[in-house]
Amino acid sequence: MAPPNKEELTFYLNVYQDADELEICLKQLRQVYRNSRLVIRSDGDPDPKIDSIAKAYGGDCHYGERLMGIEKGGLIVHEMLRLFLTDPTPYLLKIDPDTRIFRPFKALPKFSCVFGTAQRQGELFSIQGGCLGMTLEVAKRWYAADFFLDPAFAERPPPWVITPLLRNRPIDLGLTSIDWLVGWACKNLATQLVDWPEILSEWKVTPENEDLRYAVTHPHKPRDISTKDSDRCALRYWEGVSSITGHSLLSEDVV
Repeated sequence: MAPPNKEELTFYLNVYQDADELEICLKQLRQVYRNSRLVIRSDGDPDPKIDSIAKAYGGDCHYGERLMGIEKGGLIVHEMLRLFLTDPTPYLLKIDPDTRIFRPFKALPKFSCVFGTAQRQGELFSIQGGCLGMTLEVAKRWYAADFFLDPAFAERPPPWVITPLLRNRPIDLGLTSIDWLVGWACKNLATQLVDWPEILSEWKVTPENEDLRYAVTHPHKPRDISTKDSDRCALRYWEGVSSITGHSLLSEDVV
């Protein structure tokens, strides 16, 4: 198992009113991945600081309209794929400004898939968006299909809302979800979704990572957490981990 070359990764971040967190994230990222491609997209935030930070850390900055609103459907994912494919690498890693990169990956999938920390609602699986990876073949295939341009994604509710808990973002907050858009694409475009053991991305709880068993963790914001929330953040190990979709992470499946 050889670790992936650092030039094989593209890191992609959407930024909206969190430029300070962006700088912390990129400072740590560049300590680990000095030469990896870095793409920052301002999602409707005109703050000039975003461009300054991007340039300071060798990233390409793109300003654009706010696409996270449900009325924009799946455009936020379509635009991510478009920008990635202008100068593609074997892997795309979408991270958030409060994601932290602690060490290089020991391995990444050598087969076509979407990977990260798997989550589910009902029968729909997705990857938690604090660190959402995909291989180049997936990005090319999804973009060519114009899947995320389907006007149904701008409806209230959109088709990925298959449980009451998924209604909150589109109905109550008026926002789409990259996590569940990607999960819906995996379901409908025959794309394998893999729970990857070097990534632990949660919703509210900062994962424990003192022994650096994870290359990437999320989130890293000060917040109050309950015991119940803390219990959700179960530690996973590099060896002997299988995805919740049933795909064993064996040596022949990684590079």
